[in-house]
Amino acid sequence: MKLRDIQHIRYNRWIFSVNDNFLCAQPELNSAINYCIQVSENTSGALQEFYTLLIDLQKDLVQIKEGIHHRTLSEINSFLNNQNYEHKVIYDLSASELRYYIKLFNQFAKIKKIRKAEAYRLEAYNSEKILAVSFIKRDNKPLCINFYRVTKQRATNLHSFSIQQDLSASQSGRAHRALHWLDILEFKNMGVSYYDFGGWYPGQSDRSLLNINRFKENFTTHKVKEYSGVIYKKPILILLKKLFS
Repeated sequence: MKLRDIQHIRYNRWIFSVNDNFLCAQPELNSAINYCIQVSENTSGALQEFYTLLIDLQKDLVQIKEGIHHRTLSEINSFLNNQNYEHKVIYDLSASELRYYIKLFNQFAKIKKIRKAEAYRLEAYNSEKILAVSFIKRDNKPLCINFYRVTKQRATNLHSFSIQQDLSASQSGRAHRALHWLDILEFKNMGVSYYDFGGWYPGQSDRSLLNINRFKENFTTHKVKEYSGVIYKKPILILLKKLFS
């Protein structure tokens, strides 16, 4: 995959034009729907604070490992040294491959009662060649899967989920940690500047999200504040937003 140095793509959703702006200071706001995803400024005062955790892939491996909790490194090594596994990162997915992985995530989302994948966005990322899907398989069966938006600036984790529901919590945890580590190595070797865990929960009430925070914090404590949200330009969309907000 050739890394692209971009912070904006444009596509259509239903009858509306869409801008996806990510990791930029001056988002383009000339479409009906303008998504601002982890941008550096609170554009038009319309966005919400968004926190995430980063690993600087420009550092050498020794420095990166120094930022990872020793127990997490032990669990990664335990998995890699004691399991027969296949790791792969797929770029430029075929339409059928993308549908397959979206279906797997949506099955997971139904069980966990979380939002389904935004298929229209993943399809647009794939068309622009900035989408990657990684997995770890054992006995030719996927254990866990990650979705990424990959540019020169960052490999941003969009979705991370388990497939084998019969795995114990410890087995699933080791597989997930190993997958993130192998992906980190992959993206570092490609020349990506940062690995982005795709969000950090700033609240205190949701125990499951706090557990996810702890998982990510065992890899890095480099936390940054950005801004995310959507800015509508069509009057009908502005009205609908007011009605349902």
